[in-house]
Parts: sequence; C-alpha cells; structure tokens
Amino acid sequence: MTMNQELVHKYLKGEALPQEKLDILEWIEASAENRKQFMQFRRLYDSAIWSETTQEYANHELIPQKRSFAIRFVREFSKAAAVIIIAVTATLFIQKTDQQPMAVSTQTIEVPQGQHVNLTLSDGTKVSLNSNSKFKFPSNFEANNRTVSLDGEGYFEVTHNAQRPFHVLTNKCDIKVLGTTFNVLAYSNSTVFQTSLLKGSVRVSNFQTSENLLLKPNERAELRNGKLLQTSIESQDDFLWRKGIYVFKDEPLREIFQKLESYYQTKIIIQNKDVGKLNCTGKFQQIEGLEHVMKVLQKANGFEYKRNEENNTIVIL
Repeated sequence: MTMNQELVHKYLKGEALPQEKLDILEWIEASAENRKQFMQFRRLYDSAIWSETTQEYANHELIPQKRSFAIRFVREFSKAAAVIIIAVTATLFIQKTDQQPMAVSTQTIEVPQGQHVNLTLSDGTKVSLNSNSKFKFPSNFEANNRTVSLDGEGYFEVTHNAQRPFHVLTNKCDIKVLGTTFNVLAYSNSTVFQTSLLKGSVRVSNFQTSENLLLKPNERAELRNGKLLQTSIESQDDFLWRKGIYVFKDEPLREIFQKLESYYQTKIIIQNKDVGKLNCTGKFQQIEGLEHVMKVLQKANGFEYKRNEENNTIVIL
C-alpha cells in the first residue's frame, strides 16, 4: 500500500489532524516495506529542512570557547511536535499479552521514532514516553503492586498512595516511589542511565551492586562505571523532549551521540576520539530528524562523518 506523499509531509511537519496521524502510524506499523518507504520520505524531508536553514546557520556566529551553536526554529513552537495522546483504552500502540486472572492484562506501548506519547494509567498516574521507548504496564493495578517496566525514557507524575508504592523496572536499576514527579532515561541499547527527581522522593537501586540512593527534589542519580552517583539537576530543559524538543547543554559529544543512538535507532561509531570529548550546546526539534541534527553538530564542531543506510550506522571521522 502506498501512502499519499502530501499526507506524509503534513505529518512530518506536525500539521496532521489526529485521525490523519493515526492513519499514518497504522500504515507504518502494517509492514516493513511501509516503514522503509516512510524512512525514505523522512530522509527527503530532512534534506529539505537542511537546505532551507543552512543560510540561517551561516548568519550565526559560533562561540569557540564552548563550541556552542544557536539554532533558530523553522516552524512555530505550536507546530514543533507531532504528539500522540493515547488513552489506556486506545488501540494502536497498546497490545494485550499474557492474559491474567481477574481480567488484568499486560499491555505494551512502543513509541515510533521521532514521536512521543502521553498516557494515563489506571491509578491516575500520568506518563510521557520518548522516541523509541517501550513501556509495559498492567491494565489494572492489583493489591499492593504498582509495577511497570521501561526500556527508553519516561516522565512520570505518580498518584500518591502510601500503601501501594510505585515501581519502575529498567534493565539497569529499579526506581521506587510513593507519589512524585520524576524522569527516567534508561534505553537498553545504551550505557546511559539517569533518574531525575522534580517532586517528592524516589529510591534508586542498582541491580549489579545492590547500592541504593534516596533522591530529593532537583537531584539526579546516574550510573558511571557501574556505580550510582548523586548529582544536581542543572536545568529543566532536559525534560523539554515532552514538547518535542531535545536540549543539550555543555555536554560531551560522546554522550550526545549515545542519546541520538537511542532516539533514532542508529549506531554511531566514534573513530575520532577527540571529537567525542568536545562539549556542545544546542536545541533541536524532535521531528527534524537525525540527518538534520548531525549536519548541525558537524558544522558547529568541525568533524566529518559517513552514514551507511544499509547498515544503519554513522561513523565519526
């Protein structure tokens, strides 16, 4: 089945109507050939965006001390992100598996590349999921158990219940809370793990070492060399991905590349280790795609790269 190219372009621009978004996403999920065709549309769109904005970047002066760069948004902020709002009872991304007694089932949401999803769980907890995230949860929480699992990045606003702690399981750590607001970054294909607390309190447990950290508001737990470290949250911009915006603030390029690998499911190999040490600052719209991000990073930091679409890899030279 061939999708109308104008409708795909409208979707990529973030201007599609809710039903049109669902039609596009249903078409993408229908077959590998459709997904391949969609990625071809996306690459053409990314190239067009880059061509339109190259002159704008040329008019900005880079700050050499911090290797930072300024990015002017091409479209209005209100059109920045194609956000899909999915209720627990909606159907497209929720698949029922492992039917359990008392009509409780495990449900799974898989977020497409370049999108983010909002949903509300049966206890009232609100969850936002980033690009390429996979989230499993029960249709209804039973007894004292409120446990979900996350492979990716999620922002949680947990409904308080002292008798029923809320657990988020990842492949690296377990996060336990009563009622709070926090962000978890834990893609299974990345070494990066972060839990950032905005309100309330959370306890983060390392599966490998059995160590625990109790976080207070504006604190973050990170895995470094297999150990949990406690740091401070420097900026709320880290959570703008919920509005379709990726923000990097004075971060080493090697860490930025790790995040891009997870967001866009592309392997990034750093052959030039000096490039990975450079710190970078910038803002991107999620919908602009990986090719756009890589070209801007390249221009700002003076490195070369090669992209192999067959192997889905990028090599930093």
